[in-house]
Amino acid sequence: MGTFDCMQGMIAGYLASPKGQQALQNYLTSPEGKATIDAYLATPDGQKMARLLISRAMDNLEIPEEAKEVLRTALNGNV
Repeated sequence: MGTFDCMQGMIAGYLASPKGQQALQNYLTSPEGKATIDAYLATPDGQKMARLLISRAMDNLEIPEEAKEVLRTALNGNV
């Protein structure tokens, strides 16, 4: 288990670095990255993760609170 924790830490550190962030952005904007994301978002787990990420992102976006509430309501299925 210690090896797995160490590997997770190394991956997290790389993704937090400017080089890792650029690599991730390059992949996600590529056709292969888009296909991967689309396939994941088509799954129930992908839907849950998308809701979580959007919710967290909204907390840091400079948009009106009213807009955030509308989005939160939609994400919770209360439209």
